[in-house]
Amino acid sequence: MSKLLNELKKRNVFRVAVAYVVIGWLLMQVADTLVPVLQLSEETSRYIFLGLLIGFIPTLLFSWAYELTPEGLKREKDVERDKSITHHTAKKLDIITLLAVFLLLIMIVWQQMNPTVIETSAPAKLIEQVDNTPTDAPTQKENRLADASIAVLPFADLSAAGDQEYFSDGIAEEILNVLVKIKELNVSSRTSSFQFKGREDLGIPEIAKKLKVRHVLEGSVRKAGDTIRVTAQLIEAETDKHLWSETYDRPLTAENIFDIQDEISKSIVAALKNHLGIAITEKVAVKASTDNLTAYELFLKARPLFQGRFRLDQADELLSQALEQDPNFVQALEIKAALQSLMVEYGYSQAEKGDVSMATKRLVEQALSIEPNSALAIAVSAKLLMNTYQDQMIQVDMERLEKDFDFALEIDPRNASALNWRGLHYNYLGFLDKALQDFQTCVKYEPLYTPCRENVTDTLSELGRYQESLDSFLTGLNNSSQKPHLLPLYTMAKLQEELTFKTATNSFNLLYGWHRHDELYQAYLNLDQDHSELAKDIKRFAKDHTGIDAYMIDSILMTLGRSDLLKTPFFYWGEGAQKYRQTEHFKNYIKQSGILAHWQNKGFPPQCRPVGQEDFECQ
Repeated sequence: MSKLLNELKKRNVFRVAVAYVVIGWLLMQVADTLVPVLQLSEETSRYIFLGLLIGFIPTLLFSWAYELTPEGLKREKDVERDKSITHHTAKKLDIITLLAVFLLLIMIVWQQMNPTVIETSAPAKLIEQVDNTPTDAPTQKENRLADASIAVLPFADLSAAGDQEYFSDGIAEEILNVLVKIKELNVSSRTSSFQFKGREDLGIPEIAKKLKVRHVLEGSVRKAGDTIRVTAQLIEAETDKHLWSETYDRPLTAENIFDIQDEISKSIVAALKNHLGIAITEKVAVKASTDNLTAYELFLKARPLFQGRFRLDQADELLSQALEQDPNFVQALEIKAALQSLMVEYGYSQAEKGDVSMATKRLVEQALSIEPNSALAIAVSAKLLMNTYQDQMIQVDMERLEKDFDFALEIDPRNASALNWRGLHYNYLGFLDKALQDFQTCVKYEPLYTPCRENVTDTLSELGRYQESLDSFLTGLNNSSQKPHLLPLYTMAKLQEELTFKTATNSFNLLYGWHRHDELYQAYLNLDQDHSELAKDIKRFAKDHTGIDAYMIDSILMTLGRSDLLKTPFFYWGEGAQKYRQTEHFKNYIKQSGILAHWQNKGFPPQCRPVGQEDFECQ
């Protein structure tokens, strides 16, 4: 043993080890100082440490096997004993080690005197205060993540057949709906979080970065016969550290599903409170909306169809089946109430307006008799009044209508449907700034919610903010929250976006197969001329073809100065609809719908003014 130790000393293995450790320590101190200054990844220091650790043993083996001689580097066994200079190498290593120790001490003292400032996120309430304080670097503030921020990702479907995605998504969404009501938490919207479904390739840290949150809840659901297993885990994204995880194995009943959701929500809140040291005063509770498992599963299948505004007739049928199982299922009642008019608006139903109104009213009243504070049912009630004056030109109590929208949003400030419908009401009345504010708030909470994105685009165009309208349209195309044919054609003409204009008018929903697209584009560039014949040809084509978007055709007809529209007018305040606003049709619509009476009672929009006692004019 003593012979081995002597040999290690003679070959300077111990000195190399000490020098390696000291120099490595010095390198780590330098890295810790430069990484934040150079804005390098926080992983850089970790990679340097791992590299030094991996290189330690090979360095010692190298010092054992090789020796530095005046002729260069040689294998130790090839060096003659009387010509070895290991004692000179030892002195050099001692000097290098002492120099490294000296530099290390200087580095440590300097760090103590000049601590690195690491920018951390402020809690949500602190950020609100900073928002009101002038700053020279608003982008840093905007990019700062709130500590108490979280995204709920769609839970993975681990069922044997892989056909329970609607169920796993539904459970995740129910948990999200509970967390979003806690004012101390900053919760990423459903549409934002659910866009990362199936994106395991990105990893939690990258998804969190894109969603601008610090914490992520992920999980899985497995249904097998009469049992269910739900696994959930809360992750701190920056460190990829698990703050909490749990697995729930229960009999498959509606009661157990809601219990699991409740337990997960409470555990998440408790974990965040302990981890962040924040006070959460909101009471966390998941209320069972039905005790019928079949009804609940049918509801979970229908809800995403309603939210995405597609296959609405199928959603309506699923909810009918759910209500057969549980007639008092409020969530099913309120969405079914909303669907009655939406199916007509989106072309999924040809029901008569009177029948739609009666069905909607019955469902709303039933929902509110069970749950008076149902935000969606209250918003649907207001929308029913809005549809009455808009589509049927029957005057309604607009003060009550607006109070209902306001009350619905007081109950649920992030309700995308209520924000969108109230924005449409303001738009019909000509108060475009209020309308835009509601649409933009909706997009802020639900960035991928198609109706609000499209209404932002159109309202910006009405306001004459054409470049912003185009930017909104492109944003919607980037994340598929904007249908390509639903673009403001007048904006495209004003910005001379001929290719975009003609691509839209050639879509299957508009004028594909019609042969006068260049004439239409030129007409938009010269609206002061008479284009009545062109408009008449467009209306003829639309009536002869199925699947045509009547609202977009009406927009074209209004721009060309026609008033014989296919449906009720829509988005009629823009510069492109000036001719239409001078028609008797427009004046009659404003008067008969009760909009003029509302103006006279509450005030006129900026672009209109009263003329005498019973008339008006608009720019």
